[in-house]
Amino acid sequence: MMVPLSEQELYDHAVTLATTLTEESRDYVSAATIHAEHLHDLPAAARLLCRGSRFGDATRLLALNGQQALIPEIVDTGLADAMGTMTDLLADFRSQLNAQVPRIRELRVRRITDPLAYFGGDPTTGELGVDIPDNVSLAPTDASTLAGRSMFTRYTGNTGKTGKTSSSRQSSRNRRREERKRAKGKKGTVYEEEYLVNSVRRLIERVNTTIPEVETLVDALLRRNMRERAAAVEKTMQEVVKLCVESREEIVGSAVETPAQQQQQPDENPEEGNEFAAVATDSLASAQNLQIPTVKSMKQSALLN
Repeated sequence: MMVPLSEQELYDHAVTLATTLTEESRDYVSAATIHAEHLHDLPAAARLLCRGSRFGDATRLLALNGQQALIPEIVDTGLADAMGTMTDLLADFRSQLNAQVPRIRELRVRRITDPLAYFGGDPTTGELGVDIPDNVSLAPTDASTLAGRSMFTRYTGNTGKTGKTSSSRQSSRNRRREERKRAKGKKGTVYEEEYLVNSVRRLIERVNTTIPEVETLVDALLRRNMRERAAAVEKTMQEVVKLCVESREEIVGSAVETPAQQQQQPDENPEEGNEFAAVATDSLASAQNLQIPTVKSMKQSALLN
């Protein structure tokens, strides 16, 4: 406003800035301020405040400017939309936990009870296109057998001196390929557990940031005399929080390794060419030691309890 712009130029600039804040930055409160103070469009400002979960400010803005009649249309509609969005989000949280936590449990049980299947099948079958030396009936050679080795031996490509022919460039490519597989966390691979644990961690972080939003929404619903809706949202949020706490305890509690599990781990210092073992070791260690945040508690509304 201190720059010498014409009234039309200043108006166009305000519209452009408000649109950018709304559509790109998702800064609804700042956009609402521009609409209220510079464009003098109070209904639009109130709607933006509702999109930013500032229902009390939207109500106050309309009431102070003699537009109380618009409160049911704007604020109540904004509350209904926010409740619908929040209900869908909480349902997604619950369905994700119900699908992923049992799968993590299943993978950990399988890793203990059937490690060969967990890490890719029976190494004596030659699956995955890997040739396993079998020189029991042959003259002594430098080739090694599976005896005394971990199940990851079949991925090393090292069978004595003759096995150390792969270049470092090939090893690097193989390592990058395994890292890409690890990032995808495809179902049925050794990297699935880490992927799922990371997914649950991110979900709990999202739940922690959603709790204040739900508390604000509950208060706003009560202020507009929507007690049943407020109670329903609060109850659903409490159920999700409880499920998160139980899921976190199970994932963290079952991550403690037993001696039997340690024996099934790949070599700590995998040899050159053992890219699968190296990446799988990192993946399993990450899944076991990943720090999952503590679930925050939700403040229950005194008006509902």
